[in-house]
Amino acid sequence: MNKLRIDLGCGSRKKNKTIGIDIHAQPCVDYVLDLQKEPLPFPDKSVEYVHSSHFLEHLDYPVKVFQEISRVCIENAQLEFWTPYTWSNSAFIYGHKQFFNEDHYLHMCVWNSSFWEPALKARWLLKEINYIIDSDVLIELHKNKIPLDFALKYYKGIVREFGVFIEVHHNYTGEELQPIKTFAVERSAKRYPVKIPSDANVNSSDLNNAFKWFSSWEVGQQLFPLPPTPPEELPSELQPNQAEVEGLQSQLQYTQAQLQQAQAVIAAMQKTKFWKLREAWLKFKKVIGKS
Repeated sequence: MNKLRIDLGCGSRKKNKTIGIDIHAQPCVDYVLDLQKEPLPFPDKSVEYVHSSHFLEHLDYPVKVFQEISRVCIENAQLEFWTPYTWSNSAFIYGHKQFFNEDHYLHMCVWNSSFWEPALKARWLLKEINYIIDSDVLIELHKNKIPLDFALKYYKGIVREFGVFIEVHHNYTGEELQPIKTFAVERSAKRYPVKIPSDANVNSSDLNNAFKWFSSWEVGQQLFPLPPTPPEELPSELQPNQAEVEGLQSQLQYTQAQLQQAQAVIAAMQKTKFWKLREAWLKFKKVIGKS
């Protein structure tokens, strides 16, 4: 008996040679269902392939649908899910309730798979993460010599959508697998590997240097530069008296104290992921001439 191939939330663009399921009746929809409330109309372990494109982000709680997918899938069934990428503008349009990135799937399939296996009612192996990046964005990154792995990690607006490729297992006893990461300009286009630097791990020496720099006087000088020293000494009649000197020294000490407080606040802020993303985005805008 041939196993089934299904497309969840297919809308008017059902994938070729699949059974289309959607909440709205359309010519290519084979089953009209509300997948958040109704089960899939297929027997256990009868489906070999599940496709979904820009559907999961509309769900209140995708895990219920994931559980149904596990139920109907055979051993080694293949899943292909496409959604807008979290750090893209289109992820936040009206009607979207979930904002997916790779961490959602890494959390379920790699980092905490022992927790998620009973919740999903199967073991999901994440095989590949594919980023779709418009050609003009790739060209801009290349012109400005910005590594793709760095841009994916820190910049907004790089990835238009992304897809994950998952394998379903009901009695998996193998080792933990790490997915490969690829990119392409379209889903059907050639995929290229995302190159990760060999020194991607944190180096203690580099970290210590970062701590020293962010807590140093150099940072304060860059953020709050002092006025340059006058090239010539003032005439004697214009020199400040002792009281003025003491007053200026007192003001200087107060300003230095304020500067130290500001440095402490800045150092704390710069450790946050939000600050890193903000700085990376401002840098990217500057290099592409949009600042």
